[in-house]
Amino acid sequence: MLYSKFIRIVEEHAEKITGEWMKEVKSNPSTTGYRNIPDNILSTRIYDVYKKFGLWILQDEPSDIRTGEHYFMLGRERAAEKIHLSEVVYAMLLSRNVMFKFILNEAIINTPFDTQQAFEFFQKANNFYDKAVYLVCLGYESLAKDDGNEPVKTEFIKKAVDSVTNWLIK
Repeated sequence: MLYSKFIRIVEEHAEKITGEWMKEVKSNPSTTGYRNIPDNILSTRIYDVYKKFGLWILQDEPSDIRTGEHYFMLGRERAAEKIHLSEVVYAMLLSRNVMFKFILNEAIINTPFDTQQAFEFFQKANNFYDKAVYLVCLGYESLAKDDGNEPVKTEFIKKAVDSVTNWLIK
């Protein structure tokens, strides 16, 4: 795996990247719903994503059922918090962009080999985020379809994960 140094950078600098994302999400006009969430709760949520990014990305993106369930439930939680789906998706895109910007600003891409590693990392991360966004949307929409108390069926999650995994190129 050529891109392991980028994963390590994200995980080692999770706190700093979290701070940058917090500034973005709290001030961006496309994510106003996040201004109502206390900073400590919001920072813990995104910090966990960055701190565990290697775990998420190395388990073959969200084709792992636990990762799929996590992002599905994240969608349900944001729906229950009454954050607009467009804002949830935009916040996820911001988390990816803040991470990419941090990596680029660290000036660790100095050689053609580094460029190849960065390209592979960005490709893998983009695939991961595409699948995570899809699963968040499924979870969000599922809350609107029921009373919010129906337990999520693992079989449904598995089918959704399999579907998106087959749809996107790994």
